[in-house]
Amino acid sequence: MLFRSNKGRIPDTKAKDDQAKDDSIPLQAQKLSVRFDILPEISYLDDRLCCLLIDLFPILEGFPDAVWISQKTCEEGLDFCQLNFWAFSADPEAIKEFSIWFQSIFRNEEVSGLLERFVRHALEKPNEAEVLLSDWSRVHVTDNEVREIVGHELHLRKKTDQ
Repeated sequence: MLFRSNKGRIPDTKAKDDQAKDDSIPLQAQKLSVRFDILPEISYLDDRLCCLLIDLFPILEGFPDAVWISQKTCEEGLDFCQLNFWAFSADPEAIKEFSIWFQSIFRNEEVSGLLERFVRHALEKPNEAEVLLSDWSRVHVTDNEVREIVGHELHLRKKTDQ
């Protein structure tokens, strides 16, 4: 598996001149989801540990430098774990590059195997369950949802910059 150096980068959140058509949204944003099926069923899942899994994405080879991930959540059911998160960038080309990277990275058996083991070890009884990466996709959201989440993200980043 190929990893890359993160070198402590902090992406620039200022909009570029070639920003997408809608100038009222200063950042590009995509909501994404990664789903794992868990058999036979979940007894206890440490969802905080599962959300940490998303933090590994930027160190994988090919992850675009101008993109960052935020606002992670974990949903769990009796037989699944679904990680939801938002990818942000001020650069429309970087978010397109990320979308291509996201669709292809999970096809690598080493990556999917590592992620499955990570989720399995977040279970109370990891040796009694099988975890399978079953889906990774972009979640359809409305323009209003994007505006709302971008506003929230800019507020969060402004708070951390102070």
